[in-house]
Amino acid sequence: MSMLQRVTTAEQRFSAALHLNEVTTLAAADELEAATRDARVWVKANPCPDLKLGTHVSWMLNTCAEVALSTQRAIVDPHVDAEAVMDRISTLLAVIDFHSQTLDAW
Repeated sequence: MSMLQRVTTAEQRFSAALHLNEVTTLAAADELEAATRDARVWVKANPCPDLKLGTHVSWMLNTCAEVALSTQRAIVDPHVDAEAVMDRISTLLAVIDFHSQTLDAW
């Protein structure tokens, strides 16, 4: 759970950073990506014996990775439709929140 706590903490910082500036948002996206990458490595080495729980964890981590990478691209690539990406990120954050609540209730 400490590995997932690191991811959820990074996600919360990322959500707060969205309301600040691009530099802070990019740093928070980098932190979220690193926390997610480390968690994926840990989960791969320590698979969950409960398939349903493990599936929620995987979905949450995949969504976090997509949020981080999409944000990084939106900020760095001038050809990306930043508004569309931010709309997508808002949707993905709701998905992360759902999985996080599901895992908390577990």
